[in-house]
Order: sequence, then C-alpha cells, then structure tokens
Amino acid sequence: MASSGMPPVKYQLITLQGGLDQVTPTLSLPPGSVREGSNFEVSITGGYSRIAGYERFDGRPNPSDAIYYGMSLSSTSILLVGSVITTPTASATATVVGLNGNDVFYSQLTGAFVVTDAVILGSTTVGTVVSAGALNSITDAQDALYVSRAADVYRANIQAVPGAGPIRGLLYFHGGDVYAWRNTADNLQMQIYKSSASGWTLVPLGYELQFDIGSSEIFDGDVILGQTSGATATVTRVATASGSWTGGTAAGYLNFASVTGTFVAAENIRVGAVTRARAVGAQAAITLVANGRVDVAIANLGPGTRAYGADSVNYGFEFDGTVYTRIRTGMVVDTPTHAVVHKQHLMFSFANSLQFSGIADQYNWAPLVGAGEIALDGAITALLVQPGDQSTGALAIYTDDSTSILYGSSSANFALVSFVVGTGAKAFSAQNINASYTFDDRGVINMATTLNYGNFDSASLTMNIRPFIQQHRNLVTASGVNREKGQYRVFFSDGTAIYVTLSNGQYLGTMTMQFVHAVTCMAEGEKPDGSETSFFGAEGGFVYRLDAGTSFDGQPIPANVTLVFNAIGSPRLLKRFRKASFEVNGSGYAEFAVTYDLGYSSPYISQGSAINYTSNLKASTWDNAFWDSFSWDGRTLAPTEIEMVGTAENVAMKLETTSAIFPAFTVNTIILHYTPRRGIR
Repeated sequence: MASSGMPPVKYQLITLQGGLDQVTPTLSLPPGSVREGSNFEVSITGGYSRIAGYERFDGRPNPSDAIYYGMSLSSTSILLVGSVITTPTASATATVVGLNGNDVFYSQLTGAFVVTDAVILGSTTVGTVVSAGALNSITDAQDALYVSRAADVYRANIQAVPGAGPIRGLLYFHGGDVYAWRNTADNLQMQIYKSSASGWTLVPLGYELQFDIGSSEIFDGDVILGQTSGATATVTRVATASGSWTGGTAAGYLNFASVTGTFVAAENIRVGAVTRARAVGAQAAITLVANGRVDVAIANLGPGTRAYGADSVNYGFEFDGTVYTRIRTGMVVDTPTHAVVHKQHLMFSFANSLQFSGIADQYNWAPLVGAGEIALDGAITALLVQPGDQSTGALAIYTDDSTSILYGSSSANFALVSFVVGTGAKAFSAQNINASYTFDDRGVINMATTLNYGNFDSASLTMNIRPFIQQHRNLVTASGVNREKGQYRVFFSDGTAIYVTLSNGQYLGTMTMQFVHAVTCMAEGEKPDGSETSFFGAEGGFVYRLDAGTSFDGQPIPANVTLVFNAIGSPRLLKRFRKASFEVNGSGYAEFAVTYDLGYSSPYISQGSAINYTSNLKASTWDNAFWDSFSWDGRTLAPTEIEMVGTAENVAMKLETTSAIFPAFTVNTIILHYTPRRGIR
C-alpha cells in the first residue's frame, strides 16, 4: 500500500509516579510527576489513588459498614427518602434510602419485611409487599448512592465526645477500644471517655490514698480498712513510689474505684487483721486539669500492657483502660509533656530535661533504683525509640532544631550523643515505619541506620514541595503511619496533611490532602483481625475513623491532580494531540472529569474543556451458584478513553472529582496518542 504521506500516530506511555513537585523545573521532571494536586495519594503499587474518606466514630456500627435492602410494594406514592417505614405490628422497621418506581430500598433494618406485609408510614398505609429480597432494577450509580445514604442513616446515630473544645488525646487499646480526652462543658477539667456499643461512656478515674510506713505488701484486689475511720475500699492499683516493703519504708499511693467512708491521717491501713501501712491523709478524687495535649506510649513494664502518658498540665499517668494512676516524679512542677518507654524505663520530658524511672519500676523515680535525669540544650519536642533489638536499640531525642541519640540500657551506661544540630522535630511528628520519620522546619526527615548499627544518617525527603513546607512548618498537630499503604502522614491545624509513600525504604513521593475537619490528635493500631486502623480527633469534639467510607463524614471529597507539562522528549516540536487512555482500577462506581492544558496554558491556544467520565469498577462475582449455569460479571481494571483536540509543544493532563458516594480508585497510567508536527519557529 502506498504511503499517505501523513505523519504516523505515535504513543507515549506515562507511568504515574513521583508525586507532587512544586519546585523542579518542568523540563527536568518525568511526565508522571504532579504539579498540583489534592486528596490523591501515591499508591505503593503504582499510580495515584483518590484517597478513602473518614467517618465519625463512637463505638456504634460504622457508617461504612451499613448495607441496604430492596423490596417491591404495591404503592410507594407517599414515601420519601428518609421515611421511616414499619409494619402495623412493628415486626419490621427501616429507613428508606432510595425509590425506583415501586421498588423501595431501605437500611437500618430491624426484623424483616415479608410478602403480603402491610407497610405503613406513621399511621398511614403505604402499600403491601409484593416481593422482598434482591432487586436488579438499579444502575451502578444508584447502587453507590444508596450505599452512601445508608451510611448517612448510621452516621446520624454517632455522637461527639461529651464536653467542650477539641479532642485532646486519643488511645486505641486492647484491639478495639478507643479512649478520648476532652474538656468538660465548663472547660474546668478534662475527662476520658471510652467507645462502646451505645456510644461514648465516661471513664471514672476513682480515688487515690497516699500511704507511708508500708511494712507488709498490699496487692491489687486487696480490701483495705482504715483502723480508726472504718473506711473501706478495694485496691485497684498499688503505686510504690519509694522505700521497700521488706524494710518497712514503702510509700506511695493506693488507687480504688469507690470507697465507703473517709480515711484519716496517720491511721493504720489494714488488710484483714494485719496492719500493712499508714494513711497520710484522706483519699482524694482523681481529677484532671483542663487543656492538656495527651501524648501516649503503650508498653509492658511487667504487670501487662498499659498506656503511659503525659499531657503537659497534669501528672504523668499509667492507664490500663479502667484504672488511671497518677505518677509522681518529684519535679517541682510535675507536669511532663511527652512520654516514652525505653529499655524498660518510663521516660518523661520536662522542657529540656528528660527524666527516667527505675527499670520496670515506673512509679519509683529515686536515683537509688536507677532513675535519673538527662539534660538537653533545648526543649524536648519528641521522643522516638529507634528500630533495633533489646541490646542495640537507641532513643532519638528531638528538640525543635537538634537531634540527639541516647545509647545504653540504664543509668549505668546511658550516653547522650549529639547527632545533628539544625535538624529536629516538631511536636507530635515522630513516627517509625521502615525507619524513623519526623517533620521539622525543612520538611520530612528520614533518619535511617547505616549497616553498622549505632550510626545514623538523615535526609530531607520533601524539598520538592518546599513552598508547602514553608507555609505549614509551624502548624503541625499530629502524625501517623499506615503500614499497609507504606505511608508516613503529617497533619496541620488548617486541615491540610501530607502523605509520604515509601516502599522497602525507598521514597515514592508525597501528596497533599485537604480535610473538612482539622486533625488535633491521632491514635492507631491493629484490629483483632490483624488489619490496621487509625482514628483522629477534631476541633468539634468528634472522633473520626480514617481510611474508611466514601466521604469526609458525609461531605464530598474534592480531589484533583494536574500533571507536569509533558513535551514527550521534544520541547521545541509541536504535536497534534488526538487521544489519551487512562488506566483506572478500583472496587466500585466512579465518576471523574478529565481535561488538559496545552502549550503552558497559552491564551493563544484553544484549551481542552472538562468532560465527565464514569468507570463501573466492581469485583467479579458469581451471579448464580448452579454449576454450568452462571454469569461472570464486573471488572476492577478498565481503560477510559479521552478524546483530545489541539496542537502545542506540550500538554498537562488534569483529572478532577468531587463526590461523597464512590470509593477510592487509582489511575495507574496514561497513554497519549499524538502526531509529531513541525518545530517551533
């Protein structure tokens, strides 16, 4: 066949990788780099993913776990979305989430609707059930909408933590329980609440009784009696702060949940008929001063796994989910800011002083038992145990502008070494994932060990988003990790965040987020099934479950990505752009708009206009269980073909989506179709 003489159509495969870059010159960047973006993350398996949402949490059923059902009625004329329907005998009740002709879709079902049941709204009969069960009359878009509405029904039941102001601390404990610190409604105290099947429940802090002259050990669970007062209580925790029981000099505090009567000073404390110690005074109710910011470390110092923490306005504490024990260090102003457990020492920071307890003796801060103090040149902002085993592990101690490493295992051989001056950590930004990561004035710092453990090197990973870093370096409120996604995350007081993605220690890229609710604190851990989960607190007093659902607590997730201008290797050659093919994968229905800018967005070139596209991405399922009589439908990977018109030396592809109803999806690659033209004269 004779040649037409027309230039051939060529193709460029663009692998979406590298993340956001605000500073590198355009021609120096790979074509899959992002110049602007929000609420897309760098996927650990490649591509850019619209992030999952977050949803409010208090222990009741999660909105993202909501399901809906369908049935056909003889009439639906008076029903609306949100109507609560039932049967005359109340054998079934539900909330309507969708209507399609005489088909009714409903959620939050109690009981069951069966054929011939009358369905009523209030006291008015709507119709009777013609058929119940799965209905095939809806589109993928309707399915996504009804799932979202079902989530809204569940969401309405979930409440904020009682009190006033922001959430001031979170603890995820025992593989499922979430604890939240918040000021009381009058802002005079701080309280702890626990999630439950009925919502937030107050954790009583109980009472403490100071004792001395302890000569016969008292144990948790003992019933004590005041010999003079007749007061009685069941001990929930014995905190021996000094002395020894065998020497008759033990002193400290006894905790109990409730008490009958009032202990008096100098009376004998008995268990049965045996005098065990002496009461220093009356018991006192444990209360917390308001406005703390809780920092928690979870560790096992002998009696079992417990949380140890500090909040900068109260004594340090030990908490097992039920018993709250105040820990005295002997400091004049005994209100530590940060807490960590290292080498079986409980450690608290006080400005530029690091105090540590005796080994596995968290209540005793006397030098005689191995407690001590380490002084830093500046106020301590973070404490982070470095990866390693019990014999080699070290502790990183950060100030705002320096990093020190504490080597050794006890006061006998602790050695503080200045690691670097000029690089430190903002408070609440230190996390371990494959290595240690912090956020300082230069951005995200990775501190990794060299081949010979005990030596470290560091690197700033986010120099390519320096403008964002400069605007946010004094706004850090919290940080966290998602190990399944290989992400270190930093959150800021204006509702923004950065997600740094890593794979096998390699930096894959950073993207910025913009939440509707600003994060004030975080907690994370493993669920009983071994999967990860994380939570954050916000200004309005709600606790949210992160990486869950299809919305920002019911509000749309706005997300966009603009790639760098791509000259396809020839920055002075004009190209006629014909088409782009986006490879998209996900687990549900998705909608997005695609457009493009040509020739550095030149006003002299006709630019692309946004066109909406949909992808029906669903996991494949068996539709019929009978062998040799089934259909296999659905797909999780699909190309989306984008028509393009225009000629320019380069192009920047843009994708945007705003929705509260569809799940996360990933754009893996883009294939550009183009025809080379002449050079620019």
